[in-house]
Amino acid sequence: MFADNARISHRQLFRQIVLGVIGIYTLVIPIFPEVFGRQGILCLLTVMAVYILFFIYFIRIKTVMQNPRRYMGKIFGSIFVFLYMSWLWFMGVYLLLTTARITDRFLIEGSVYWIVIILAGAATYLGSHQGLERRGRMAEVCFPVLAFIMGGMLCLGILRMKNYYLGELGSLTLQGWLKGSYQIFCAFLPFAFLPVALGNVKKPGETGKVMRGALFLVTGILILCLLLLQGSFGIGGYEHRQYPMVEFMAGIRIPGDFLERVDIFWVAAVMFSMLFALGGVFFYNHELLVRTDKEKAAPFLAVGVVAAALICEKVQVSTELFWKLSGRFYGPLFLLLLLYAGFAGRKKSVFVKGVVIILCMLPLSGCGVSLENREFPLSMSADYKDGNFELIYGIPGLGEITGQGKNQEEQPQAISYQGETPKEAEEAFNRNQKNYLDMGHIKTIILGKGLLENEKALFAVLGYLEEKPSVAGNIYVFFSEDTSGLMSFDGQGGESVGDYLTGILENNLEGKPKDAVTLQDLYNAWHRNEKIPKLLEVEIVNKRPQIRQYS
Repeated sequence: MFADNARISHRQLFRQIVLGVIGIYTLVIPIFPEVFGRQGILCLLTVMAVYILFFIYFIRIKTVMQNPRRYMGKIFGSIFVFLYMSWLWFMGVYLLLTTARITDRFLIEGSVYWIVIILAGAATYLGSHQGLERRGRMAEVCFPVLAFIMGGMLCLGILRMKNYYLGELGSLTLQGWLKGSYQIFCAFLPFAFLPVALGNVKKPGETGKVMRGALFLVTGILILCLLLLQGSFGIGGYEHRQYPMVEFMAGIRIPGDFLERVDIFWVAAVMFSMLFALGGVFFYNHELLVRTDKEKAAPFLAVGVVAAALICEKVQVSTELFWKLSGRFYGPLFLLLLLYAGFAGRKKSVFVKGVVIILCMLPLSGCGVSLENREFPLSMSADYKDGNFELIYGIPGLGEITGQGKNQEEQPQAISYQGETPKEAEEAFNRNQKNYLDMGHIKTIILGKGLLENEKALFAVLGYLEEKPSVAGNIYVFFSEDTSGLMSFDGQGGESVGDYLTGILENNLEGKPKDAVTLQDLYNAWHRNEKIPKLLEVEIVNKRPQIRQYS
């Protein structure tokens, strides 16, 4: 149930995402000027689609976010982290201000703002340095309670809706849709911090469905909030209110009227979500500082956030300023930072060329490398012999990849190339091939005995694979004493060793995928200086691959 080895489960990641954003979103999304009626729903669905695409990219750049200075250099890595963290400080001040103002208005009338801000800052800062797994456990325990309260209140709110208000469609313009979508896009910037945490999640390559599920739930709740507000107040009847959802909940009555203030449950749930989000601000602030070897500055930055909130409350700074600045500055900035992270770890000239290529491709369509001009290995082996790396790519025919049929000339091939580094071995392959090597379809990786006996060589191969975004972290990894013989396997109908081994694990009743080691497991053990997990051994029996533990 709970996390181990400083990693959290997919369920804990899901609950952290929802718990950290749902409270503040129910406060601010409904009061955005262009987000109302059918236009507001369309804006939410548009942004949801955009972030679903971003989630694929987030998984690709998680390695860079684990160690920015390694891939960007000390100077550029530090600047990157500073810009990333500046949004955290900015939103930390906003959350403290909102907490103090909601406390004074709905919880404790006449409360002293500076006491609330200091207490909230101190309480949420404690434990921010104790790891993601602690936050995962808190979310694991608290999420059901929060879900019950908010879900129950939303269901009761449906009883307040009026049919004639729901019939109002509201305006729908291109300018309003674009503006509203951009406002929500900037409000959803907390999702851009997911790549920082994905390296500490079990099987991060499979977290796409978790992030999508959390986004679907958050978007669905926000759409329901818009419908509830419209059904209760009508379009134009709530946009002027500062906290429309809280005021909406104040009108709810529990059957029997045994409780005068039902809205207190909603306010408590929203406040807890906001405090959890504030704890996330301090956590990610500390986490990014650790990755730049500046964790000693975390307490001072936290004090600075609290001090800035006290000053802003003293001079009565409007919270609208924070969302305006987020839209005008941080929205474009984060797009550039995420783009840069995708090219990090490469030489500057390569980065510049990549940007130029992207810009040149914008007005074009259909200019990619065609399938016929690509080589698609479904499996790959790596070994270390006599001071050289040996890479073998198991490349079936194109028909097997596309499902367009097979012919006698398209049989799996075992192509072996050597080099002093894994990169040189790949370059040797490229020099002798006319087609582009596409490693995005690899299903299994087989490591040889010589490689596993040489830790330095093993880490070199892991570093080589980690820098390739197309190589997924959920690929199964095996061990074999005869990699050449295994990669020469010629299965029935041209089946590749990659398909065959994956089939044993996932389709055979005796196979247990949970016992298999993935590439991400090796990455985690490498980066955390842990013992390399034991790999399943593959051998040839009766001219067919067999997993020894299952045979």
